Formats: sequence, C-alpha cells, structure tokens
Amino acid sequence: MKYMYYICRMLKNIKPLAVLLLSLCSIGTMAQERETKEEKPELMIEVYDQSFFDNREVRTPHQRSQTLFGSMLSVEGGVKFGAHTIMAGVHGIKDFGTSGLATKDITFYYSYEEGHFAGAFGSFPRRLLRRELPDIFVYDSIRYYTPTLHGALLQYTSRYGYAEVYCNWLNKQGAGEREIFEIVSDGRFGHKGLYAGWNAQLMHFSVPRPANGLKVYDKLMINPHVGIEKSELGWIDALSVEAGLMLSLNRDRNDMQWHAPMGFLGEAKVRKWRFEVCERLYAGNPQFTDYDIYGAQLHRGDPYYRSSLYNRTDIRFYLLNRTHVQCYAAASLHYTEGALDNSQQVILRIYPKF
Repeated sequence: MKYMYYICRMLKNIKPLAVLLLSLCSIGTMAQERETKEEKPELMIEVYDQSFFDNREVRTPHQRSQTLFGSMLSVEGGVKFGAHTIMAGVHGIKDFGTSGLATKDITFYYSYEEGHFAGAFGSFPRRLLRRELPDIFVYDSIRYYTPTLHGALLQYTSRYGYAEVYCNWLNKQGAGEREIFEIVSDGRFGHKGLYAGWNAQLMHFSVPRPANGLKVYDKLMINPHVGIEKSELGWIDALSVEAGLMLSLNRDRNDMQWHAPMGFLGEAKVRKWRFEVCERLYAGNPQFTDYDIYGAQLHRGDPYYRSSLYNRTDIRFYLLNRTHVQCYAAASLHYTEGALDNSQQVILRIYPKF
C-alpha cells in the first residue's frame, strides 16, 4: 500500500479553494471560446417541493428503527442570459410533529450550460446533478435533509454518455470542528444500451483547530462498473442490470494502518407499467471502517453496508410519473446476516418551472 501513501499525501494538499478556482477558470474558458451574440435576459423562477415518508422497522445492530416524515420546499429566482444563469433562493425542511423548521438554507449560484459542457459555482441544489450516487456513497436520509451542495460542479455530456465532478464543502474548520469536504465524480459512456461507468468519492476529513490530539482520516471509495439498459424488451417496459467492484481505502493516522474493504456491488431493475422492482446486492468485506468512532460525519453511506452481505429489494408503484410531478409508494426488504428488516416509503416531488 506504499503507493497509496504518496497518492493520499498529494490529494490531501489539494485545497477546496484551488478546486473551486480551477472550476471557475474552466467555465470561464469555455464561455470565452464561443463568440455569441448578446441575448436578452430572461427571468427564471423555479419551485421544488419534496414530501417524504420513510418508516424503518429494524432488527440489525447496524441500523435503528425510526420514521422520517416531512416536507421540503425550495423557491428560486434569477436571470438567464444566453448560456449564463444567476439564481438565488431559499429552502426549508419541516419535520412533521415538531415546531419550527428542521433545517433551512439558501441557494446562491452561477451556472453555465452550452454545447457539451455545463457547470455551477456557489450553493446550488442537488437536482443539478445528472444522477445521485448509489446509497453506499450517500444515504437516502442525507438526500432528504441536505438538498443543497456548496462548492463547484463541472459536467460533460455527449451522445455516448456523461461525466461530472463536484466539490462539496461539508464543514468549516474551527474550535472543535473538523474541516470536511468531498470531491465526487461519476459518469458512464456506452453504445446501444451497453455501458461502462464509475462512481468515486474522496473525503477530506481534517482536524479541528487546535487539533487537540486528533489526526486526519484518509478515505477514498471507488466503484467501477459495467451495465446494460434496455427499453421495451418484450412485455417488459424497461430493464437494467449493473455490476462492479466496490473498493474503499481507509486510514486513520492515529495508527497509520491502511484498510481496503472490497466486494461486489450489483443492481437490477425491471419496470412494467407503473410497477418497478429493484434488487441491490453487496457481498464482500464490511465497509465503513471505524464507523463506531467517526459515524455518519465521515461515512455518509447507508450503515447497512457495514455488513459483509446486504441485499435490498424495493417494490415501487408510481401513482404519478409526469414531467414535473412524480409520486411513488414503495415497500423494501433489507437482508443482512441473521436479520430481515423492512421499510416503507412514499415520495412526492413537484418541480414546475416558470
């Protein structure tokens, strides 16, 4: 693992400011390469509402029984001129059964989109992403309660696929507070339904100031995969199968020992009419080394993946599935060693544009 030491030594010296400045320069360069005529500014208003009910009945020690029930409302306004857009807005998340708001935040960002390239800089909504990472990287409750990313986003899209990378600042360094940010990349390219892709996440988990004896934690997760997607396959409306390697590289500098949990990660989906069945399987070494010490602040994926075997089955029924409105109900089974848990979800998303 000596080579990983030098890689992480190099990566830990990359500061968020440098990443964000590089992103700005890239977006600016792309804009300057195209000479376009002046466009009349266009007023933009966007409203996004997501209501969620997620009830979890759990026996495994890796999870806990709870019910997440609430709603998030986001309102943004701005100006679009040509390939450039400036937006600002607010969002609030209400947990039903409590007073006040569970969380609230603002969005304020610049975005660029022209040709094959797009990007954003500032505090921008997660919905600008091409897709979310699998739940081994980002737990669904994190997506419920953190709908905003803070940093920079770059995207490339072609007829064969896409690639994106973003930097998300999670916590500012201070007294008793670690400096935490993530650099994430995902993408896929293929032809005629066959594709190869990747998901990757580098966590910068630094120390408070003063450090008080705490040390940096190095963490990198990589998921190269291949897959196939087909629509209208016989009586099936849609079918997709994906399989790949899941590798993590973890090191707590308190003991300077590398841990490299590795396993198989696969997913299969079948869609017919309004019904969808999704099967996910992980088999291998337990992920999230040192979860008992650092918890979800460092390990942002679903805690079920602390098991050496985890199988999740989702059965969804789409009540609505239109351009600007989506609503589905789901029942899920979670199997780990010696335990079979269940959960139920109802998700409603409304996102009109004006």
